[in-house]
Amino acid sequence: MSEDSSYELVIGDVIKQLPLKAQKRKFNLFIADPPFGISFNKSSHEYGAKEYNLYQDEFTPEGYFEFSKQWIEICYNSLVKNGSLYIISGWTNLQYILNALALSKFYLLNHAIWYFSWGVYTKRRFATSHYHILLLIKNKKNYQFYKQKKYDEDVFFWPEYNRGNDPHRIKGHPCQLPIALLEKLILTSSSPGDLVGDIFSGSGGTILAARKTDRDVIGFEIREDYKDIIYQKAKFGKSLSQENSVTLESYLPK
Repeated sequence: MSEDSSYELVIGDVIKQLPLKAQKRKFNLFIADPPFGISFNKSSHEYGAKEYNLYQDEFTPEGYFEFSKQWIEICYNSLVKNGSLYIISGWTNLQYILNALALSKFYLLNHAIWYFSWGVYTKRRFATSHYHILLLIKNKKNYQFYKQKKYDEDVFFWPEYNRGNDPHRIKGHPCQLPIALLEKLILTSSSPGDLVGDIFSGSGGTILAARKTDRDVIGFEIREDYKDIIYQKAKFGKSLSQENSVTLESYLPK
């Protein structure tokens, strides 16, 4: 891995800050893990521990739809001509994201599923054990897509490396995606030296994944109190060459 890639965190509203960065250099790829639009209960699982900074991001259905339209349009305008956008979402507000995408200029190339063998315990409903992953492109005839194996399916599963046991997971943020997943998306839809946008940075996982795959990256996070968490997880100011990382081959779904 190279140490030449650049990385940056912008604290502020992505809807205001992203266009300013795109004026200087447009992005090749965005990865978006947007707000759930629900509130976390302090009694839920381990998130009630004092080490976690829970977020309050409740929306009305109309508000979530309008919010989705805003940031999706800004992403479209901030991408290069052959750029792509991944949206990672639970099922709760997926309908509003899909409705917003139907009004956008993006083309939905894939609707993939990340299945993980772990979920919050439920008594009278099925445990939620998957996320939706939408791959959007600007140009149906010109986009980056590099398969990670000969028969690359649209359901991802890492039995030994998933939501509950990510070795990069740290205390502080209640919802963290595994680096294995983020690296797979980056490797599939961008090239070394490209600029990746992490538009709802959260814990900084996409910044770390972009650094580990030799991409430039800019993260955007509205909450100041997540800054130290992002700096810690994405190893700001530290070399990644000394990190004992899992080999890329082990990131491929079994």
